[in-house]
Amino acid sequence: MPEELATILVVDDTPPNVKLLRLILNDAGYRVLEAANGPEALATLRREKPDAMVLDVRMPGMTGYEVCNEIRRDPEFAILPVIMVTALSLPEERIRGIEAGATDFISKPFNKRELLARIQASLALAKNGRSGIVPRLPGAVVITDPLWKTLGMSPLATTLLGIPAPGVQEFDFSQLFGADENPLAAGTGGDAPVDFVLHAPATQATLDARQVAITDPAGKLVMRLITLSEAAR
Repeated sequence: MPEELATILVVDDTPPNVKLLRLILNDAGYRVLEAANGPEALATLRREKPDAMVLDVRMPGMTGYEVCNEIRRDPEFAILPVIMVTALSLPEERIRGIEAGATDFISKPFNKRELLARIQASLALAKNGRSGIVPRLPGAVVITDPLWKTLGMSPLATTLLGIPAPGVQEFDFSQLFGADENPLAAGTGGDAPVDFVLHAPATQATLDARQVAITDPAGKLVMRLITLSEAAR
């Protein structure tokens, strides 16, 4: 069930899209506000203070990226869930959204259940006064346990790896290693950072990776901190 009486602001300049989103969200028990452009969205946000925003990227005048940037400049809305809706699933588009401060993304045509799941997850995080420590980290960062089970992943990392946000916690990072491509499987890689190369099947990208081993006072490996970047072509 959605958060009781949670209010969602839908921002889209195309009336049929707004109508569809309103029907889906109303049926799920949400109160829906509407805005047809960026300035109207910002005015409604400050007046009504909704619990989340579903924001179209491609709008005339003021784009969704610009709206999101403006929202994040106001400390009052620092953790407001902003789910960007776009017809484009290119990594470049999502990276722009991450840089603007988007919480999550969904592509058109969207799946109703996926949309509601993303909204509900974002509301649950915001209710606890946070949007997640790792998801707010800049850059492409992955944190795993010693056995490579993912503990957290920044939005840019999910984009580079092509992993849907709801599946991050189930992701086994070692899946990215081929049979002869895991130089770190047996240990921590020592005290110094270890550089290696990964191949992400979902995005067909080759990535440069750097692992830093995080150990306890006795020297036992407790976590792996991995930063990713697109490999130079």
